[in-house]
Amino acid sequence: MGIRLTEGPDPTGALDPDLAHAARGIGLAVAVRLRDLAPAIRPAAAEGEPELVVDEITLDPPDPLDPLTLIVCLAAHDAYVAGRGRAAAASPGALALARILAWASRAEMLGRAPRIVWIGPAARRPDDVSGHLVSVTVRLTGPEGPVKATAVAVVT
Repeated sequence: MGIRLTEGPDPTGALDPDLAHAARGIGLAVAVRLRDLAPAIRPAAAEGEPELVVDEITLDPPDPLDPLTLIVCLAAHDAYVAGRGRAAAASPGALALARILAWASRAEMLGRAPRIVWIGPAARRPDDVSGHLVSVTVRLTGPEGPVKATAVAVVT
């Protein structure tokens, strides 16, 4: 269960297997950061772990979600919930945070990495932290209806 992509063609299916494998490795490194941030995991239902389907992952400032970054985010999410002892669980907040961390990782590979001054749920952002705001909204669909998570990072 956990988080999965919508039905239809797999957007990552046409990737070179070596690139997909490298993206999963980056996802494991992102999962280590997620462990430190400890986002919440959705409660298990009586019938087991809930399944959520990804509808949209939006980064602001706009940055397209390419298949490699999607693999990084999903691998980070899955490694995070498995590390918390609930391999089939779902954590929309972890997926949102993973998108920001994947963005920062890619920026680091391309040159000077943004320094993350603060990262976490949008509702907990401190007022006294200054810098550029990067936000991610994740929209998912679950058995009980739509699920939304928003994460923000302040970067310099």
